[in-house]
Amino acid sequence: MKELIEGIDLLAVWGAVLSTFLAVAKLREIWINRTQVEVSHNFAGSSDIGNQVIIRNLTGTPLLITYWELLWRHRSGFGWKQSKSIGPGEYFEDLKLGGHASIKLVFRDQDYFDWGVSALGNDRIYIRLHIAGKAKPVLRKVYG
Repeated sequence: MKELIEGIDLLAVWGAVLSTFLAVAKLREIWINRTQVEVSHNFAGSSDIGNQVIIRNLTGTPLLITYWELLWRHRSGFGWKQSKSIGPGEYFEDLKLGGHASIKLVFRDQDYFDWGVSALGNDRIYIRLHIAGKAKPVLRKVYG
């Protein structure tokens, strides 16, 4: 037993314990501060009322949405195939989404889209959000 204790370098053990603790603390910080976006919908059967896509920020950190796309996609083999998309238009300004807040994208009149089973077929509706400060866009399922 004494030979085992003599062979251990206490400084090395201390360094290993400290670096493990700091790594766990950093991973916890990254996990807590991650972007959490929830998407839901409120679809209507009338173009006068319109369809709504609701985007919620579940964190306390404000988000800046630089661009968004509504996509109709379906499975094709091992990947996805896109059949239709809607964007915000050429005069789009960034959407500022505060912490624990939500915004609604409204599609009525000429922007209205049919969401029934006959109109969708095998497609599902997704939204792709380009968020400032994130390298990859966030893709969330809206309906289907």
